[in-house]
Amino acid sequence: MPGNWAGVPGWPEEECRRDGRFTDLRAVRFRQERRYDTGRYLGYLASLSRCRVLPPDLPEQVLAETARVPEAHGGGIDTEHFSDLFLARVR
Repeated sequence: MPGNWAGVPGWPEEECRRDGRFTDLRAVRFRQERRYDTGRYLGYLASLSRCRVLPPDLPEQVLAETARVPEAHGGGIDTEHFSDLFLARVR
């Protein structure tokens, strides 16, 4: 479930709570809804390494084909961004 990562393997909050070097641990999750119009979303995709490592002629083709999907469904993509902040004091 979005926003509920407690107890998930690899999630650092519980490990930090058990670690005797830290006190006053505070874990906060920030959630932001954002809509990317097609152009902005394609710009985001073009910035990712998985797109940038493609052969030179392929990214343009991939992005053009990808653009058809959001354009066919309202001209954009709705996303949720999560940022997690962990604060603790060292003993």
